[in-house]
Amino acid sequence: MKKIVLSLLAAFSPVMAYATNGDTMMSVGSENTALGGTGVAHYVGAESAFANPAMLGLSTGDELVGGVVLFKPTVTNSGMQGITESSTANTSYIPDVSYSSRISDHFTYGIAMAGIAGMGVDYTGGLASNTMDARTQLSILKVVPTIAYNDANFGLGFSPVLQYGSLAMSFIGNTTINPNQNATSDTRMGYSMGGYFKPLPALTLGMAYNSKIKMNYAPQISYAASQGFGQTYSDNLTQPAEIKLGVSYDLNQSFTVTADYRQIQWASAQDYGNLAWNNEDVTAIGIKYKSTDYWLGAGYNNSNNPIGVFANGVAANAHNGQNGIGNLFNNLMFPGIIKSAYTFGGGYMLNKHYELAGSLMYAPKVTTTVDVSDAAGLAPGSLYNTTTHSQKAFSVTLRYKF
Repeated sequence: MKKIVLSLLAAFSPVMAYATNGDTMMSVGSENTALGGTGVAHYVGAESAFANPAMLGLSTGDELVGGVVLFKPTVTNSGMQGITESSTANTSYIPDVSYSSRISDHFTYGIAMAGIAGMGVDYTGGLASNTMDARTQLSILKVVPTIAYNDANFGLGFSPVLQYGSLAMSFIGNTTINPNQNATSDTRMGYSMGGYFKPLPALTLGMAYNSKIKMNYAPQISYAASQGFGQTYSDNLTQPAEIKLGVSYDLNQSFTVTADYRQIQWASAQDYGNLAWNNEDVTAIGIKYKSTDYWLGAGYNNSNNPIGVFANGVAANAHNGQNGIGNLFNNLMFPGIIKSAYTFGGGYMLNKHYELAGSLMYAPKVTTTVDVSDAAGLAPGSLYNTTTHSQKAFSVTLRYKF
């Protein structure tokens, strides 16, 4: 079984996922995406395990769900010479598969797998002296087996999490780094847990916690930093812990409103904290209309830009004072700066067993400008680097209930 799982993960590893919340996907599945990424207190099916494992306790039978997301980011960077270039890493396909089964009046189990995070750019083929021929690719996938307990008005859930990560970095710094663009992978364990409570038949309150998962991508980061910039970094890159709260309220038999709050704890995640990433507060709202044969939903997701800025002239322990290098590393190579997203979607019951659903996501353009002067040996305020980033995504989900 372990070999089968790892083979599936390795097959999915070339996916270059982008995301609206730092490097993290805001949701898995068409319905949660259509509702702005809300799902901590709103049950949508087997894929609910990713938002809150306790929500599987609201299932009524068995189902198998498969989906794919087409991600279309648009990223540009002004480089070291002020010449704007576009990243050619502009298309990603992100798969997800989920299964759940009710085994008694009080217990449900499931297993799910999805690409849940990632980030990267590709400026190869451009002006090497401007964008350094930079190419980065971080992909993270999770396998989430879940057990959920439910009673009349509450439920609890727990998921051990198998996380597979892949990181590749190549660029031209003091020397050419990783010219063959080889990737390093790692597999680690974590967990998620959650609960929900229904104080009223129409009202559901939920909360969940995802543990941090410490990943190691030796020698990708340390070699790139030492040979490319003459700096010292570790090869650890911890996927951060998350705290999640949610509410779902049925206005009537047709309309439901949902809202979530997530805190993604980048600041305490090695080495994101050393790279000046701050905790990210994410709020999301959604509204759903449901009839006998179909549903429609819309939502909005908003967060702060988690990437902080190193001030030139102020020593930072990760950069030995060369803070422009830290700013350039973040802004050029890992621009997880998206702040908001608008979503829409719907689903239709093809028959009593099959549902076909889809969603659209649009994240407006965000622009960040940082001081990179001392990365080029210049006085503070002499050289700036600008990145722009916007996103579109289209998802399709097929659900089989049996």
